[in-house]
Amino acid sequence: MRLTTEEIEVRVWAWIVMTLAFILVLSVIAILGAVIFVEQDMEKIAPIDTAFLAIMKDIMLLCIGAIGGIVGRKGAYAAANMMKKEEVQS
Repeated sequence: MRLTTEEIEVRVWAWIVMTLAFILVLSVIAILGAVIFVEQDMEKIAPIDTAFLAIMKDIMLLCIGAIGGIVGRKGAYAAANMMKKEEVQS
């Protein structure tokens, strides 16, 4: 079974999106676990926890941006192809 270039590209993009989504979900679970199950001082958060949360926030923002960019690019490409096919049929 030979795959076309478009089929290969779709599979690669799907793996990338699934990997980034997995990283995002794992980050959310890690943050929730750190906040829920670790006893915190009620007046202020520990400096190491502040640094940890900042790093996790950056990772999550990066993943969300990457997923949005990849999905948006692929969606725009699909829409352009669909409009092109409609013009040819008309």
